[in-house]
Amino acid sequence: MQTGRDARSVKSLSRHTLEQMVTLSSEGILLADAQNPSLPIVYANPAYEDLTGYSAEELTGLSWPLVKRDSEGQPELERLKAAIGRSEACQVTLPDLRKDGTSWISRASVEPVYNARGELKYFLCRQKPVDNARGEGADQPDVEVTLLQRELGRARQKIANLDRVDPATGLLRFGHFQELLRRDLGIARREGRFVTLLVFEIVEFDAYREVFGSKAADSCQRMIGAQVTRVLKRAGDLCARYDESALVSAVLGQDASEAQRLADQITENVRKLGLHNPRAKSGRYVVIRAAVIGCPPGSSDDVEAMVVRSLAGLRATKLEEADSSRAAS
Repeated sequence: MQTGRDARSVKSLSRHTLEQMVTLSSEGILLADAQNPSLPIVYANPAYEDLTGYSAEELTGLSWPLVKRDSEGQPELERLKAAIGRSEACQVTLPDLRKDGTSWISRASVEPVYNARGELKYFLCRQKPVDNARGEGADQPDVEVTLLQRELGRARQKIANLDRVDPATGLLRFGHFQELLRRDLGIARREGRFVTLLVFEIVEFDAYREVFGSKAADSCQRMIGAQVTRVLKRAGDLCARYDESALVSAVLGQDASEAQRLADQITENVRKLGLHNPRAKSGRYVVIRAAVIGCPPGSSDDVEAMVVRSLAGLRATKLEEADSSRAAS
């Protein structure tokens, strides 16, 4: 915070002079609204526009991109976010991206700015590129290479995850699930252990999708998947999206009777969610049916055979429910 002498010096300068100082600065200067949780940008000077390729008009009102980035595996960015959370000044060196997608290494200095009443008003960010040729960052001679390699590794990991995780539900893609299940079957055969497959079908899910739309249906399936993973919470348990109305899970080391108890618990937990399905003929809330197929030690079943048997079990369960319903009527 400014001392009394600093404040008097600033007041003696005209607003026009101060604006010119910021405009002519060779450092990129950004001002974010600290009173808004999303930290929207309220000002960017010409140097910042030159550094990033974004215009001030494009940036104004947007959340501060640097702070909104995922900080996993980036200790400098984690340190910056922690300092902002505590309203403290911070200086970090980290990679940034221009509008055209090219990367650059930025040295960012962030400071809180207070109003006359001592209330936090803005965060002031000053950024400039690290120039090792001029000796900047000499204490970290390989900072650019290190940070860019880290960013490249994170990008590769995200690309790999696109093939493994269904973006709509956050569950495993079925193809990746099959790969992991083949691994587990191999382990089970060597160690003489059970592998059990659980398949869950959302009853009359087409009716839910017709009423609420595809995005709501994806959200519903994600919530049901969360109930599955909450019960099947061991590290080796798997859960994947089979199709638009079914989930499939695998548990290692439990036989069909043990897995059936887990399936019953999951089914009950989904019922308790109370997700409304107004056009369903069987009831007014989302429910699931389950089929459990065990693969005992020494079995020669492969993944495809287990999936076929589990789907057949699901159809049999559906027919039993239909027969029970007709008998009751």
